[in-house]
Amino acid sequence: MPMPLPTPRPDPEDFHRALTASIEDPYPVYRRYRAAGALHRVLRPGSGREPEWLVLRYEEAAAVLAGRGFGRRAATAGVGPPRTVGIVPPAYPALGALVDNWLVFMDPPRHTRLRAVVAECLAARMRSGTRARVRGIVRRLVERLAAEPRVDLVAQYAALVPVLTMLEVLGVPPGDHAWLRRHAAAIQQATTFRSGPREPRLAAADEGARALADYFRAALAERRAAPAGDLLSALLAAPWDDDLAGDDVLIGTCVHLLLGGHEATTNALAKSALLLLRQPGVLATLRRTPALLPAAVDEFIRYDAPAQMVTRWAYQDETVAGHRIRRGDKVTVVLGAANRDPERFEQPDAVRFDRDGHRHCGFGMGAHYCLGSALGRTEVEAGVEGLLALLPGLRLDGGAVPYRQDLVFHGPERLDTTRER
Repeated sequence: MPMPLPTPRPDPEDFHRALTASIEDPYPVYRRYRAAGALHRVLRPGSGREPEWLVLRYEEAAAVLAGRGFGRRAATAGVGPPRTVGIVPPAYPALGALVDNWLVFMDPPRHTRLRAVVAECLAARMRSGTRARVRGIVRRLVERLAAEPRVDLVAQYAALVPVLTMLEVLGVPPGDHAWLRRHAAAIQQATTFRSGPREPRLAAADEGARALADYFRAALAERRAAPAGDLLSALLAAPWDDDLAGDDVLIGTCVHLLLGGHEATTNALAKSALLLLRQPGVLATLRRTPALLPAAVDEFIRYDAPAQMVTRWAYQDETVAGHRIRRGDKVTVVLGAANRDPERFEQPDAVRFDRDGHRHCGFGMGAHYCLGSALGRTEVEAGVEGLLALLPGLRLDGGAVPYRQDLVFHGPERLDTTRER
């Protein structure tokens, strides 16, 4: 009897092309590469052919995300002259000035001090009744959509829950949500994981950054003149160290909170809606036992994370899974692959609500664990609760669901549904 042929090792150079070709369901690609090894050394597509390490298994992902030898800034890792290497190319100054002051791109000790202040301000806002206000936002959206014959669950629901919530938390007029969302979407064009030429996307992002910076500069001036019980006022009144004081950090923080919460929560809710539509048994279970909602939200984020990849830079030589990573190497942690690692999660490709004690990395780990995770969980839980009332009677319109070409913020572009008669 002939011996079965060995499964060929996947070509590391084909990883990004394979993902782009199956953006709506990257998990078979992850499974194939993860089975072949915890790490893969690849060259990213594009003119620069930049090398990077892919981290695909949970244990190694946790080691990189929580390890002090990895950080978010290329210059600190020694890639190029520190004075000329920034997060954003110098041709886009508004975008560069904004993201230089984002918490996610800072390292300790500056990161630690900024995070402590912002976390306390957010926690105080959460204690002031934010959960009830989020449920009120969701309830009004559900009531508005209940009689609609056709509903795009992304534009008309999933995208509105986080943006309306964050505007309420910040203290920004809810009527500004469409304008803010448009400029926020422009900034997201700058991510390196989107396909196509980067220069036009960076130009659009730079324009969006300038508009949002001007908007929040004016909003902060208004709060200085007339403080209110909102996050903007709390941030202005917080005890800032000298190197964190000033409008640049405050504006960067406001825009970061708006964008980070908006995209991640939009995708988490859109994916939750898609899962519930495709798996009616899960919808029926949650409608029958709503006490499972907190566990369901956690499992939905593990099962299909709203952010599929995050990037780190090696600040020193490290060894991970037997591979020598040199200082200055780029390391991409594939969260979607790590969250379905069978060595960590039993039946990783199934939705189960009994995974207590099995922490996933959907919110990150270590110093950069998602600052807004508590607010994000509140939004997704309220949003899924709203879906339990909204979805019965709705069905997916057509076959394939279009996805944005983005694996940092990964989710459906539209989710068209029709009300059954």
